[in-house]
Amino acid sequence: MIPFEQTQQDVAEVKKELKELKALLQSNAKQQSQTDDPLTIDEIVKLTGYTKPTIYGYCQKNEIPHHKKNGRLFFFKTEIIDWIKEGKQKTVKELQVSVDTFLSNKNKR
Repeated sequence: MIPFEQTQQDVAEVKKELKELKALLQSNAKQQSQTDDPLTIDEIVKLTGYTKPTIYGYCQKNEIPHHKKNGRLFFFKTEIIDWIKEGKQKTVKELQVSVDTFLSNKNKR
């Protein structure tokens, strides 16, 4: 049987952790709403370092994620960051691992 004092301590600890978790969730929700706000092309120029004509060209070719409403362009930061990450170039070490994996699989056949 658990002593009453221990139960009180356990409940107090759970309450404390619950408050911390709630604060963390609220903080994440605020950050999420900020990153989900649509951005203008000027903000995308600042974020990416590309010029406006380059961004417009990417939009025209559907190479950059964008949304169009009533003739205006909108962008979402998370989509733009994901788009940028798609262009990641492998390091020499990553390439070597890929080659080694490919060759070892080829030799097993």
